[in-house]
Amino acid sequence: MQEITLTNPSLGSLQVAEDDLIGIFAPHDPRAGLDDADILEKIRDPVSGAGISVRAREARNVLIVTDDKTRPTPVKRILPFVLEELARAGVRDDCISVLIGLGTHRPMSRGEILDKFGAAVASRIAIFNHTWQDEDTLVRLGRTQSGLEVVINRRVVDADFIMALGNIIPHATAGFSGGGKVVMPGICGEATIADTHWKALDYGMRDILGVLENPIRSAIREVCRQVGLAFIVDSVMVGDRLVDVVAGDPEEAHRAGVERSREFYGVRVGETADIVVAEAFPTDIDLRQAIKAVCSADLVVRDNGVIILAADCPEGISPQFPEFETRGFGNPDGLYLDVEEGRFPNKLLAYTLVAIGRIISGRVRGILVSPHIDEAVTRRLGFVPAKDLNDALEKAREFTGPGRVAVLRNAGELLPIT
Repeated sequence: MQEITLTNPSLGSLQVAEDDLIGIFAPHDPRAGLDDADILEKIRDPVSGAGISVRAREARNVLIVTDDKTRPTPVKRILPFVLEELARAGVRDDCISVLIGLGTHRPMSRGEILDKFGAAVASRIAIFNHTWQDEDTLVRLGRTQSGLEVVINRRVVDADFIMALGNIIPHATAGFSGGGKVVMPGICGEATIADTHWKALDYGMRDILGVLENPIRSAIREVCRQVGLAFIVDSVMVGDRLVDVVAGDPEEAHRAGVERSREFYGVRVGETADIVVAEAFPTDIDLRQAIKAVCSADLVVRDNGVIILAADCPEGISPQFPEFETRGFGNPDGLYLDVEEGRFPNKLLAYTLVAIGRIISGRVRGILVSPHIDEAVTRRLGFVPAKDLNDALEKAREFTGPGRVAVLRNAGELLPIT
């Protein structure tokens, strides 16, 4: 019998017979991370095209779009070097602003901004939260060639040099994060965000997650070209270690970063599992973020198998969307029809419920281990509740009988391959 402990000890340990265990899979451990000199060199020597000090030389209004506290991007380490390069281009601090690409996440507090950006940077340049529901802060730019309505933060219209700073990991809606994703959907309005996500329901998880060339990424590129995203600086993080930085053209640099990310996050599982234990850490601030781990588990669990989601969720289910709890994942096909036929107007909320519901209320069963979500709520959501990991495994066996178990650490970021 092998005892397995996950990152959060409050979830308990897991005991699995060695003959039943396919393996414990996690991102590959990098030998070393980058130091500050490496970061500066990567920014000054971009993957393609000229560097910031050349590209921004005529700029008078620079907009830097970053991700928020739910992402591990080491903005505090990287942004000072970006500002250094902008200074070399002759851009003053009062000509630079940062827009946090929250998408539909909650705004960051002043304390969280200081933690993410550092006090030195926060005192130098203006930093703003994107407000996706405030029409006064948005502008409509018409439709893309593919028919997507572009509603976006109006700061992009005023800027003459737009940069994006993010992190690259496998992603269930965009294939991989990073690149222009902090711009679209990060600083878009509800219509653009909702329609982009809804379109992803036309494709299975294997068609999107870990696949760079997909229809959603194409839409992201189209919007970023339209608004004039000129340069990206993306990190590749493994745990708290910065293992690479790619900079340059938003598409070419992102493509190079995806290959580096795949080296660390792509893991060969080798066979489908009857039971997949999916650790949501570090994407488990709330359940809406934690269910990314379900997407990774979906790639390696057999039909009629079980996904055990292990998630801390200190902020509960979804502070931004109270209806998340009341609708739950139990009737994805019915909810899909309600949206299509106009009976349920919140397409953005429905997308997540349908996508995950098709997995845990359709193809497999889902069991949730979370210390911050009680049993009644868990059942209402469509999960089977379990008090700890061993309890979850016992309940899973009731559905599958004897079978093979795969454990995915950091499953919200992992790309498991059978």
